[in-house]
Amino acid sequence: MAVTGHRTTPATPTPNASAPAGPDTSDQARGEPQQQRQASGAPGSIRQRLSGWLSSLEGPRKVVINGLLVIVSLLGSGVVLKDALKQVAVIDTISVPKDLETAGYTPATMAQRIIDAVTQINRDAAVVKRIGIYTLSEVDPLEPESADYQSPGRGHSWDSASAFTLTSDDPSKKYDVSVGGVSLTTVILHLRELFGRSDTRVSGEITVEHPFAVSLGGKEDKSLPKKFSIRLRIDDKGRVQYEAEATDTLETLVEQAALKLVERYEPLDAAYYSYHKRDYDNALRIVRAYLADQTKNERQWALNLLGLIEHSRNRSDDALAEKGYNEAITVFEKLRASDPEFAPALYNLSYVLIDKGHKHLEDPEVARKLFSRAYETARDGISIDKAKGTTARERAAGYATAGRALRFLGEWESTKYTEALGYFDQSIDADPMFLFAYLMQGAIHNQCEEHDNALAKYQRATEMNPSAQTFTRAGAYLRKHGRHADSIPMFRKAAELKPTAYAYTYWGMAVRDARLPGDEARKLFEKAIAADPKIPNGYNQLGLMYLREEKWAEAAKAFEEAIKAAPDWSNYHYNLGRALRGAGNLKDARDAFKRAIEIYQSHPRSQAELNELELREKGPEAEGPPKVGQTTVGQAYALSPNAGEAGRPRGRGKGLTRGRVKH
Repeated sequence: MAVTGHRTTPATPTPNASAPAGPDTSDQARGEPQQQRQASGAPGSIRQRLSGWLSSLEGPRKVVINGLLVIVSLLGSGVVLKDALKQVAVIDTISVPKDLETAGYTPATMAQRIIDAVTQINRDAAVVKRIGIYTLSEVDPLEPESADYQSPGRGHSWDSASAFTLTSDDPSKKYDVSVGGVSLTTVILHLRELFGRSDTRVSGEITVEHPFAVSLGGKEDKSLPKKFSIRLRIDDKGRVQYEAEATDTLETLVEQAALKLVERYEPLDAAYYSYHKRDYDNALRIVRAYLADQTKNERQWALNLLGLIEHSRNRSDDALAEKGYNEAITVFEKLRASDPEFAPALYNLSYVLIDKGHKHLEDPEVARKLFSRAYETARDGISIDKAKGTTARERAAGYATAGRALRFLGEWESTKYTEALGYFDQSIDADPMFLFAYLMQGAIHNQCEEHDNALAKYQRATEMNPSAQTFTRAGAYLRKHGRHADSIPMFRKAAELKPTAYAYTYWGMAVRDARLPGDEARKLFEKAIAADPKIPNGYNQLGLMYLREEKWAEAAKAFEEAIKAAPDWSNYHYNLGRALRGAGNLKDARDAFKRAIEIYQSHPRSQAELNELELREKGPEAEGPPKVGQTTVGQAYALSPNAGEAGRPRGRGKGLTRGRVKH
């Protein structure tokens, strides 16, 4: 990269440059510095040494560079040197096909998109490092009723501390550093040259495939989406070529390319980002390779991530969750022993202990021990952070985790709720943008039937971060406690901010369950279906509404559409059976129930899906069968030769307990 700059620096005269010849003059020249040293002391000595040092250099270029070093020392060498020594990759060109360029996706635009994606990856990785497990709530819940009510929302925007930067070829953008209002772009460029730091050059091209399918009539069907591919060439220590997997969205392509660049230079950032995106396999691949390389020096952060992955990757599977929790606890305990001052590992360990305790609620003694241990572990981490003088924001997760443990201990001792609220207050004081604290305070107030206080906390969370995710999560908490009417404004706002099929479905469910007059719920479910016909829950919720109204044919049609979109979801077959049974079609109803049982027993669902699929004692509002190990009314209808003659179970909350047989 050619860098041009103009700087005028007076030449430094040599000691003999202006002195006349002769021994007396030379003696005088030698004597004057001595007198000067005696007269002015140390400052004069420093000036003489600096003059001699500059005089010993050859050529005006080196004089300029070393002069700049003096300037750097005066203006703030630490800031400048850090930026000068940063690993910089420069995008030269990203070629694009003509049809993309015509649509506005120019080479400069695509290069900037990759730059922005790298910046976002670094930023997200920094957030994950700071708040650990809490970051997983970044993804919107697919179903409010199946939301993980112990997971947070977040609205953090910390800057990334990554040592890797991707930039354009514009020097003024690459080194945007100023100290005291003085631009240091030229200084940094010369420092990089002095220290032998060269920029990595990145180039590449995007290609577009136009897949065609041949229809039955022998004609090509051009309706298939385009496929985009990107090939990157990275020039640093030898050329490296990378080709991303073809995809039908440019955004995905850009993210893949950016992640590959980050992985090359900051593998831990790439691993933390993959964890944040719930791509646990990729995160595990990267972190294991990092730990296998003995030259890597951020091993505590790598082990911390390994524990996060072990906790999360099987968390949704009841059969494997306990094993994952135990493996995560082992990793965090080893990290605690090897690096006892590493507080993030203690916060994450505490969180896992709480999750494990939540799995053992049927054994109060075991659960309470785990919650108590989690509370003490979080307090240990807070003490370490305070002693080290870390910022209050970094302690926000610790306060929240201690509060979370106390919240569960409140199941046995109600005074713990008050203590938990206090810890969440400290979390909010440390970081007002830590939404988890507001949501947990709302949940505690709901638990204590202080509903006005709960609503105030949820509203505060939406004020701090007015995103679709926050409104959705606040609405989900309200629905969880049966406050459907209060949840409607939350879901309405979420749909306005992000009008997706999921948003309209949540809104429609709240309207339906609030039993408001009119046809609003049906219209919202129809909006959800129109927004994305491939998402089945809109059909399913519409069918449940028709079931409530005993419109059997309409309900059956809606469930059939849901099954077309997701044939392996057992609750859709179960609900279809209920609609067919209501219509008097007992043979087909029995077949639908049998199919629901087959799918349920042969395809173990994730916990998130089970939360939606399980029968929740809601009578005719139930959306699916209960956990394996219980026989539902639907199963009884399917298995008993006379079951179809029985009446439909009625009553809210108790109807579907009829016919249950425990094994």
